[in-house]
Amino acid sequence: MRIAVFSDVHGNQEALEAFIADVSRRKVNLYVCLGDVVGYGANPNECIAMLQSLPDISFVLGNHDAAALESGYPYDMNRDAARAMVWTMETLSEKSIAFLKNMQPSIKMDNMLFSHSNPYSPLAWYYVNDAEYAARSFARTKEKILFIGHTHVSLMITRKNIFSLLFKSPEENTAVHVDRRKRQIVNCGSIGQPRDGDPRASYLIYDTQKGIMEFYRIEYDYETTAEKIRRKGLPESLALRLFRGE
Repeated sequence: MRIAVFSDVHGNQEALEAFIADVSRRKVNLYVCLGDVVGYGANPNECIAMLQSLPDISFVLGNHDAAALESGYPYDMNRDAARAMVWTMETLSEKSIAFLKNMQPSIKMDNMLFSHSNPYSPLAWYYVNDAEYAARSFARTKEKILFIGHTHVSLMITRKNIFSLLFKSPEENTAVHVDRRKRQIVNCGSIGQPRDGDPRASYLIYDTQKGIMEFYRIEYDYETTAEKIRRKGLPESLALRLFRGE
């Protein structure tokens, strides 16, 4: 089975369109979206509708998806993210809200666990990008492979033994063989707002039969995305960061 794993679309229609066009030619059997479909970007309803049109797709809840369902001001976000979230809350259709309400905190599938942030307590929204939270994630779960997003940066963390973790940033358009003897945390990066200095959208495909992770980067029209953000009156910083991949 070939599973396309992606995350953090953040209302970026152009990046999502580019992802769908790219992944559709790679013989995928299943899609898993790791959350944050909305927030920051100018096309939350359009992105939700596009994702719902994909066959055999599952969704987990992201922190921005959860925030969009709240009734109050998102005080736990920074100023620009909060402004964008208030706009998103006002913009979402009833159909989109119903969709977000059906998203699950995590999904288990065979020896895999899918969540937006830390796998052992997915609604706490901790970032798993250091040894402390990686060790906690391994210790408090049983699945062989833990797929996450949230940081907007692709990453593979391998537990070599209970005392040693290996952190590796996968190169673009490469296939990485999975050591089935080891447990791993795999971050697929971000479709709509990468933060590793590369503005291109990021996702992966896991071939369960071959034991291979394929990491991909895709060009998209971020200038159009940025202009849409400006036209909606959203913070300028959210437009500029798309050019820099931050």
